[in-house]
Amino acid sequence: MTVSLELVDLARRALAEIVDLQEVGDVRQSLEIDGATVVQFESTHPGYIGWHWSVALSGSPLGVDEMWMEPGDGALVAKPWTPWSERIQPGDLAAGDVIPTAPDDPRLAPGYTGLDDLEELAEPLRPQTWSLGLGRERVLSPLGLADAVDRWREGDNGPRAATARYADLPCSSCGWLITVGGGLGQAFGVCANALSPSDGRLVSMDHGCGAHSETVVEAGVVPVTELVIDEFGYEAIDRSDLPEPVRVDDVVSSVEDGVVTEGEDVSDVTEVTNDEPDASHDEGQSNPE
Repeated sequence: MTVSLELVDLARRALAEIVDLQEVGDVRQSLEIDGATVVQFESTHPGYIGWHWSVALSGSPLGVDEMWMEPGDGALVAKPWTPWSERIQPGDLAAGDVIPTAPDDPRLAPGYTGLDDLEELAEPLRPQTWSLGLGRERVLSPLGLADAVDRWREGDNGPRAATARYADLPCSSCGWLITVGGGLGQAFGVCANALSPSDGRLVSMDHGCGAHSETVVEAGVVPVTELVIDEFGYEAIDRSDLPEPVRVDDVVSSVEDGVVTEGEDVSDVTEVTNDEPDASHDEGQSNPE
């Protein structure tokens, strides 16, 4: 549709009152909506690429009814608003947080306390579709149970986990598996192996890991070379810097002659040699008989 210069000029002057005209590009189109002419301009603002300005003109003489900005094709826009109860994901709950459960949550069903509670129902439920509440107002419904089973099997403790794909034996034949009662007992159990990454968690029977109780690994023989001791070679030590050895007889003679002064420690002698056996020592070691 051809847009008159009068409309374009009036629309631009109106936009100049609320935005810098450098952010207003060329005319995009002109529309007739409810008796008003809407002139649209491309936006050149770096943060609003793909958006356009719209100015509604009407009346005689022409006047500005309204101005606004709206996204076009390829515009960057926020995702549709989602309620908080639908945005929250597993793992978001922290200490002190509270997540309310809707009264009509289809994953929960009334927790009947006995057969007497079923008498008021027009069509009593079959045993496989209801469970005793045991003091609980609501229990898992068949939908909630099926949802949990699907989630657990698709998780880290199901048959498609990386540890299960590389495992040789399933959890169903593992001695570390603790069986559980109820209908889930046929498909799940609790791992009790402290070395397993699934310790203390519910695992599917067809899950598995490398810590299976029946895993047997043959111990390989590591070759060890025979220890060789050199009993003939020796290392020469330079003793030129060491003091001359002192004979025991010389020390005794020095003490008797008074050469060693009072306060001097005879133990400071570097090395003492005795070529002759100590008779007193031999006597002390002789047979007392």
